[in-house]
Amino acid sequence: MGKKLFFILIILFIFIFSFFIISPSFSVPFISKKKEIKIGQSGNKQIILQYGIYQNKSLQLYINKVGQKLVSKLTNKEFRSFYFQLVDSSEINAFALPGGYVYVTRGLLAALNTESELASVIGHEIAHVTLHHGAKLMLRSIASQILSLGGAIASPQNAGKWLAVSSALFQQINMGYGREAELESDSQGMMNSVEAGYQSVAMVNFLKNLRMQEVMSGQAYHGFRASHPETKERIVKASILASSLSRKYTTAIKNQNDYLRQLKGLVYGGKKNTQDRGKYKPRYLDIYKVQKGDTFKSISRKFYQVDRHGYEIATINGIKENNILLRQGLVLKIIRDGVYQTGKSNNIKLPSVN
Repeated sequence: MGKKLFFILIILFIFIFSFFIISPSFSVPFISKKKEIKIGQSGNKQIILQYGIYQNKSLQLYINKVGQKLVSKLTNKEFRSFYFQLVDSSEINAFALPGGYVYVTRGLLAALNTESELASVIGHEIAHVTLHHGAKLMLRSIASQILSLGGAIASPQNAGKWLAVSSALFQQINMGYGREAELESDSQGMMNSVEAGYQSVAMVNFLKNLRMQEVMSGQAYHGFRASHPETKERIVKASILASSLSRKYTTAIKNQNDYLRQLKGLVYGGKKNTQDRGKYKPRYLDIYKVQKGDTFKSISRKFYQVDRHGYEIATINGIKENNILLRQGLVLKIIRDGVYQTGKSNNIKLPSVN
C-alpha cells in the first residue's frame, strides 16, 4: 500500500470515528448550511418530479401558513427561509430535505383531523431540518460508500463517486432517520407547535389515529417503518411530554372545523406518485354534520346504502366505532365516489371554533 493511500485512509478513519463515535449528536462540521440549501434545492426538483404538486392554491397557502407560523416561533431557525409544499400523493407521509424544504402529502392531510395535528407533524419535520438530520444522514451515506470502495479512493477519476449523493439518500430520508432522531424530532416538534398555540396532545392523537388507519389502508406513515422507534414507545413518550406541556401552556388551538373545511373536495386515495400507472376509482373527501339520532352505521346507510362502512367512517375521523348515538353537530369526514364539483356535494355551514 502506498504512503499516499495509507495517509488518506487514516484521515478517513479519523473522520468517521470522530463523527460516529465521539460526537454523533452534535453539529455537522463537514457540510455547511450553504451546502445544505443547495442539496435541498436539488432534492426539491426530484421531489416535484416524483410526486407533483397538488393543484389547489387554497390548500397550498394553508399548509404554508401553518408552517411559517411554526417557524416564526423558533429561537434558532438555522436557515433564513423555509418552504412548505403539499405534494400529490395518496401515501400517508411527510418528510423534509436539508436546507428548509418540508413536504406534506394529500394522503396525510386526509388522515389528520385538526390543525393542531397538522402543526405537530410539520413541527416534527421542521425539527429534522433545524437539527440537521438530513445532513448527518448524508455523511453516513458518504462514509459507507468510502468504506465500501476502499483503496479505489487513490484514483482521481473516481473523485465524483465520493461526493455524489444518489436518489437512495432521499429515499432514506423518506424512510426516516432512525430511532433517536425521530424521538428527538417528536419532542422538538411538539414544543414548537405548543409555543405556536396548538394543543400539546395533538401529536399523541395523531400517532394513535395513524395506528388505526394503518390497519384500514394497508400503508404506514414513514414514522412507523422498521427503522423508527416502536409506535407504542413514541406514544408513551409523547403523552408524558404532552402532560408536562399542558401544565405550562393552558390555551391551545384545536381548529377542527376550520381544518375539515379545508379538506372539502380533497382527492382521496389514488396515485402514489407520478410513475404510478395503476387504475383507481376517483374519490374525494366531503364533510358531514351529525344529525340527531345518527350513529356510524346509520350514516353509512345514508351515504352508501349499507351499514358496513361505519368502521371506515369512524376510523378516518379518529374515533372508535360503536353503536351509541353521536353528538349532534359533530363534523365528520366522509369518503365520496366521483370527482368533486362545487355546489353538488353535501354542503354544510360550519361554525368557526377552536
